[in-house]
Amino acid sequence: MDFGEVFEKKMPKAIEYASHIIMETSNFIDFAVALVDYMDEDFIPYCKSVYAMLRSLDYPTVTFEKDDELGDITPDVIRKEYHNFLSQQEKLAREKEFKENIDELQFLVKSYRDSNEFKKMLDFIGSFPYLAPYNAMLVQMQKPGATFVLTGKKWAEYGRQPKLNGQKLIVLKPFGPVQCVFDFEDTEPIPNATEVMEEADLIKKYTESLQQAQGDLDKKKMETLVSNLPVYGIYLDDNFLAANSYGGYIMPYHDQKLKVKIDKDYYMEVSSNFVISVNKKQSNAVKFHTLCHELGHLFCNHQCYDKRKKRKLTLKEEEFEAETVAWLMCKRHGISNPSEEYLASYAPKGEIPICSTELIMRAVTEIERMMDGAVSVNDSMWYKEDAAFKASINAQRQKLKRSRQTDLFGNRIGLD
Repeated sequence: MDFGEVFEKKMPKAIEYASHIIMETSNFIDFAVALVDYMDEDFIPYCKSVYAMLRSLDYPTVTFEKDDELGDITPDVIRKEYHNFLSQQEKLAREKEFKENIDELQFLVKSYRDSNEFKKMLDFIGSFPYLAPYNAMLVQMQKPGATFVLTGKKWAEYGRQPKLNGQKLIVLKPFGPVQCVFDFEDTEPIPNATEVMEEADLIKKYTESLQQAQGDLDKKKMETLVSNLPVYGIYLDDNFLAANSYGGYIMPYHDQKLKVKIDKDYYMEVSSNFVISVNKKQSNAVKFHTLCHELGHLFCNHQCYDKRKKRKLTLKEEEFEAETVAWLMCKRHGISNPSEEYLASYAPKGEIPICSTELIMRAVTEIERMMDGAVSVNDSMWYKEDAAFKASINAQRQKLKRSRQTDLFGNRIGLD
């Protein structure tokens, strides 16, 4: 589109918009970015022309920059500033979405502010470890009293199918958007099925395979959990001595060196971000509970890698969320739970503190992932949320990659 076409088709619209924004911008760059955002990037070469037209009009409160002051501002400069503006807007949009999600969930949880209702929800989530924590919460919200839910395909393996008008429950699908599941109550035996499993048998099948005897702790899962702490920047101080009633704490701590696996068998030494201290006097089950409680503080954003994400909560609200995480972890993994009375103390009048159920479920999900197997550094929250740590890891990987390069004769040509 040549200048004549631009002048005829786009310029009137640009001048009209420019006449509104000129009063709100303090310099030409801000003016140009706002104008390009309204028109599109193709309009960048014409920003100075519009600015010159407005300068010839009467705007008593506007101090225009002169042509000689704009000499170094080329279309490429405007384009760069515009792209910086878009990046900043995207960043703000992500932060806004985060805050709105939290606010919305805090509003939704008011229906569960009654301590009895909240306890029912936790009992459901804790009693069915075959369901991901967040999905269990969604099921309980959609159908309070649901007992056992599976997809239609999974029900067919047990000789059952959804009823014609069975209630569909929406849950999140791994690596996808959503999927439908059905409660046992909304299924029926498949005609002529060779074997039809009943509810009691199903629950027994799942809970026996996933839960340990009450009070026992799966040693391997605990060891896996502890082994994953370094990729989250956490130094575990398990020699902490205190009164038997004291569990432990989490706090920022950068003085301990941790080894983090970044490539095949290569480990990089990094400074810690946090320390979790666990009372040495406690039993293994209580140590597990304490570790989950302190991780709950981190994953619920009471402690943060990125300070901008730290939430403004009271100590009571923080403790309630962290203890709920610990309670659910113990419940879902068959460990005697020391949290019952502790949580009840937060609702003396039958109403719990406002809390983020989403972050509680995310925390439980993250801890369970840490118990299931080795978490790569790229998948850890530390790598995802700490830009400086991510940059240092990637820089070391590049250096390592170069050090492994060889010339035509097989000689190393990389850095030492």
